[in-house]
Amino acid sequence: MFDSSPDLSRWQKNAIDLNPIDEIYFPLIMLLTPVISTLLSYLLALIAMAFYTLIERKFLGYFQLRKGPNKPRLIGLPQPFADAIKLFVKEQAKPTISNNILFMAAPAIRLGLAIIIWVLYPHNFQSIYIPLGILYFLCVSRINVYPIFIAG
Repeated sequence: MFDSSPDLSRWQKNAIDLNPIDEIYFPLIMLLTPVISTLLSYLLALIAMAFYTLIERKFLGYFQLRKGPNKPRLIGLPQPFADAIKLFVKEQAKPTISNNILFMAAPAIRLGLAIIIWVLYPHNFQSIYIPLGILYFLCVSRINVYPIFIAG
């Protein structure tokens, strides 16, 4: 028969001589790669939604025989960024009688749930495998109604 004991002892000797830095960084890299990939996918999805809004405004402008958002430079490309800045610096209206913490947390919860649905989108480093993706989508979509009730 075939004797593999010399190969095994050589492998054990090489495994003992591994660099301790590699032992620290390799698991860290293995953990960070899917996280970075997922965060990058979420960021690109948010930017894509902003530019889909720009395209929608342009089409609606042409349908109504007007130019659409063309005042910012470069054919209106900075318009989504201007909309985001306007949204963040806009004065917030807070009801005095309601619970302010829940009122302010509800949009964040809703955004988080909307972004969680993007887990189903396939990308290079799939961080989670969901065999029942349609059921996951329906459940998260149903839960996304509750922040509306929380906000009042």
